[in-house]
Amino acid sequence: MKAIECFRNHKEEMVRLWTEAVFKTYPLETTGFLRTKKDPFGNPVADMTQEAASALYDAIIGESVDIEATRKALDRFIKLRAVQKFTPSQGLGVFSLMKPLLRKHVLPELLAPRKLSEYLEVESRLDSLTLLAFDMYVKDREIVAESRITEIRNQYAQLARWAQKLNAASPLAVDGQQT
Repeated sequence: MKAIECFRNHKEEMVRLWTEAVFKTYPLETTGFLRTKKDPFGNPVADMTQEAASALYDAIIGESVDIEATRKALDRFIKLRAVQKFTPSQGLGVFSLMKPLLRKHVLPELLAPRKLSEYLEVESRLDSLTLLAFDMYVKDREIVAESRITEIRNQYAQLARWAQKLNAASPLAVDGQQT
């Protein structure tokens, strides 16, 4: 059997296992909801995670790689992780969860027919995708930070205008100055 066929045969299992591993990174009360609610509008986190898992798996095994579709799936997933209350290592550490799954479920089948080099190519592609995800994550976190800074500036400006109006309307103000 060719290595690609072995990877294909494990796709459904790997996508399911990786998705479950990602769900475990959420608080316990959220995990049950992520696993049971199947509606993409009612549970966008699960939907984006499953979409990313499938695209990630196809990309790392080199199967039907549509770069734009892969980037889109990763972008949605990374944006989701970037706006949540995760540290960068928690946000992106989920990509490293794929390796132990591959080593446990796929590698043993590839060792016997001496397909180790093909397996290592897959791990290398996973590492490359993880680095791409890191770049995307940092960019998204910068956007979130800039949005927060803009929001704070707008709130400050609004408070300053409000304070000026209060000061101007104060009955103690004489010629624009307080006595």
